[in-house]
Amino acid sequence: MGKLKDKYQELKNNPDVALKEQVGYVSGVFGNCMGQDSVSTYTDQFMRDYMGLQSHHLLTMKSVTTGVNIFIAPIVGALLDNNHSTKGNARRFMMASAIPFTLSSILLFVVPSSSITFNVIWSFLLYLLFNIADTFFDVALSTLSVRMTPNAKSRKNFYTIAQLASTLGSMLPGGMVPIIIELQGNNYAKEKWAFFTVALFFGILGMFSMLVPCFTLKERNMVLPPKEKEKKVKIDYKLILLNRPLLLLCLSQVIESVRQVCYSSLPFFYKHTLNRYGMKTYVEMGSSALSYGGLLSVPFVGKKRSSRDIVVWGYLHTGICYLLLLIFGYKHLWLVGILIALGGMPNAAMSAARRILLADSTDYMEWKSYQKYGVAQRNEGMVFAFSTMVSRISALWKELLVNTGFALIGYQSAVSINGVMTEVVQTPQTLHGIFLLVAIPGIIGNLLPGIIMLFDNFTGKRKEKIMAELEEIRSETKAKIEAFEQ
Repeated sequence: MGKLKDKYQELKNNPDVALKEQVGYVSGVFGNCMGQDSVSTYTDQFMRDYMGLQSHHLLTMKSVTTGVNIFIAPIVGALLDNNHSTKGNARRFMMASAIPFTLSSILLFVVPSSSITFNVIWSFLLYLLFNIADTFFDVALSTLSVRMTPNAKSRKNFYTIAQLASTLGSMLPGGMVPIIIELQGNNYAKEKWAFFTVALFFGILGMFSMLVPCFTLKERNMVLPPKEKEKKVKIDYKLILLNRPLLLLCLSQVIESVRQVCYSSLPFFYKHTLNRYGMKTYVEMGSSALSYGGLLSVPFVGKKRSSRDIVVWGYLHTGICYLLLLIFGYKHLWLVGILIALGGMPNAAMSAARRILLADSTDYMEWKSYQKYGVAQRNEGMVFAFSTMVSRISALWKELLVNTGFALIGYQSAVSINGVMTEVVQTPQTLHGIFLLVAIPGIIGNLLPGIIMLFDNFTGKRKEKIMAELEEIRSETKAKIEAFEQ
């Protein structure tokens, strides 16, 4: 009992991150991930099966939305980096975006009319609002996270705890929706309203969770001394191109968008091909249990293996599971469930490791800028904004692949008959095609990113050497700040 109390006091009095701030950050991640998972996992299926949108509608809508967000992300990052006051503006961004994020995530699961044209406009406006609000919240919260953990050694525990909340936030709607929909007994009208009811519940819960960090987190903006006249160069964007760890992470993320085709197809696979929509919940429960086990091992495995190694081996493990799924097919439901669950085992640990690598890349940027320009500069906002831009581009690439794939296999969306939206029965060829959209992208989208991440050399002895040099650079910078203040 005494040891447990000491551990609690140690966590509570952590000089890097206070317990209240850790809880606040975890709450923000939890709420944000619930909304993200609800929209990213189920809107495609809802829009096709209940709103009657076709592949070209979805592709056009998401292409325009992605294009808008690609421009917004760096603007948000620049606003965060250029505000060097101790008050900052990240929390204001988060508070302003939480409510539109919630409203749009709920209303996306409403069928406003039997007119396909009206449904397309409705979906486009709400999807655009959702993604803009998500960009503001996500970039602001992520920027605060790396500023809260200036000590790179404390990041493993910090991001591991955050990933626990992220996984739980994603798991709740992912697990509840299939069960609730299956309980409607294939009643098409009841299924439609069940989607909305679940979205309303998770939307309200998520909004309150997203508002918590706005009141518990403190701004930690790095106040730098003024640059010498000859060193006033526009290096913000140039540093992104010099940030090798960041570029490799982003390249793997673009290729990983192929793997997202697999995840987007899974709800269709369970509901139509297997005719076992509730199975999605049970498989994800098993996958989440395994995933939590892998996640909890990150702080311990991280003592012997780098975050890069965790990401690499996670990709390879999942790729092999989907290769076996393609070989054995879907005749045996128990085997399908086991392979998909095992394939999801490293996901949480990989997500935590990727967050750590992204935060570490700001240290590399700080070191590289000093080596290249003689100015130790770190732009956390731009790093996370660039990562967000890439995630939007990846999402667009995924949408192109998903909608092309569904068009090729002949998937039929709902149709309006006498003013009533009616479900369409899929052909056997289409049902098998859905399986291929799960298995093949699951193989390619895991094996290739794993190979790419092997080229990240900001690890091991080299990383230790760079961090040692960085400590000396920071000492010099601190001395300049103190001299400037005097």
